[in-house]
Amino acid sequence: MKKFLAAIIIILFTIPSYTTPSTHNLPFNKVIIWGHKLHSHTHSYIHWGFYRAFKHLGYETHWLDNHDSLAEIDLSNSLFLTEGQVDARIPVRDDCLYMIHNCTQEKYVKALAEGRCMIFQVYTHDCLKRNEIKLDNCIFCDQQHTTLYIPWATDLLPYEIDAIKQQVPHIHKENAIYFVGTVWSGFFGNDNKLHRFADACQENNIALETAGGRKKKVSMEENIELIQKSYMAPALQGEWQCENGYIPCRIFKNISYGQFGITNSKAVYDLFEGKIVYNADPYQLFYDAKEKIDNLDINELYELMDVVRDKHTYLNRIETLLTFFGEIYNKEQNTNE
Repeated sequence: MKKFLAAIIIILFTIPSYTTPSTHNLPFNKVIIWGHKLHSHTHSYIHWGFYRAFKHLGYETHWLDNHDSLAEIDLSNSLFLTEGQVDARIPVRDDCLYMIHNCTQEKYVKALAEGRCMIFQVYTHDCLKRNEIKLDNCIFCDQQHTTLYIPWATDLLPYEIDAIKQQVPHIHKENAIYFVGTVWSGFFGNDNKLHRFADACQENNIALETAGGRKKKVSMEENIELIQKSYMAPALQGEWQCENGYIPCRIFKNISYGQFGITNSKAVYDLFEGKIVYNADPYQLFYDAKEKIDNLDINELYELMDVVRDKHTYLNRIETLLTFFGEIYNKEQNTNE
C-alpha cells in the first residue's frame, strides 16, 4: 500500500501544466457524461466543465441522462462520469469504467471490486479531520475506499484564459457588480453574506445585481460578459461553506474571466497563497477589494490568471482523476494475474 500511495503522490506532483493526460492504461475510448443537462441543476455546470475538457482532449464524448435513447450509441469501452441524483438508469457494464460522485454504491460493487470504478468527492476540511492522505493543495485520497477528493475548476480551457488576458486592458467596467450564481437562504445559504456586501455597495452607489442560479439561466458567454464588466467580482460563500473549507468553482471562474480574486473564505485565500483579497466580513471585504482594485498592478491579475490556467481547469482535474484511477485499475489487474 505504501508503494502504491507513493507512486500516486510522485505522479500527481509531476503532472505537467495543461497537457493531454499522461499514459494511464485505462481501457476506454470514449467518455459518457451521465448526468445533469446544462442549466437543469447547479451541478450541471460541473458536468459542462468536464464535457468541454474531455472534448478538447480529443475523446469521443457524449452527454446523456436517464431520458436519452441509447439505441444508436455504442457504449462499449466507455468511461462514465456521473452523480448520484441522476444515475438511476446508467448502464453498468463489465466492459466500462465508472467515476462516481455522491452515488449509492450497490450497483457499482462489482466494478469497484475489479478496479473499474472510483469514487470522487469535492474537497472540504473533513479530509483533514479524517487524516486523509494529501496529494496536493486541496487534493486528498483515501486509498482503501478508492476515493479522491478534489475542488472543482473553471469551465474555461487554458488557451481561452490566455485569450482573455489579451482583452483585459480593453474591458469596459460598469458601476455595477453582477453576482452570477446561486443565492439561497437556510443552513447552507449565502444570502445573508450578499446582503452584508450589498450594504457596502449601496454606500458607494454601486448596484449589486444577481444572475444565474436555479431560476435565472445564464449562458457561459453571458456569464463571462457579466463578470468582466463588473466593477469587482466577489465569490461570496455562506457560513457552512466557509467553515468547512469548500472551494467554489466561482472563484476559479471569476479569475479566469479576468477579475481579481475576492473571497470571504479563509480556505480559498490559503489556496491562492494569500495573493487574493480576503475578509470574513463581506461588508469590509468590499472596502478591502475596492482599495486593491483601484490601485491594482495588472501583472498581479495576470499572475492569478496563470495560476488558474495552469492548476485549476477541468483539464487539470481530469489529469488527476485519470492518474489516480489508473493506479487503482493497474493495482487490481496485477493482483488478479
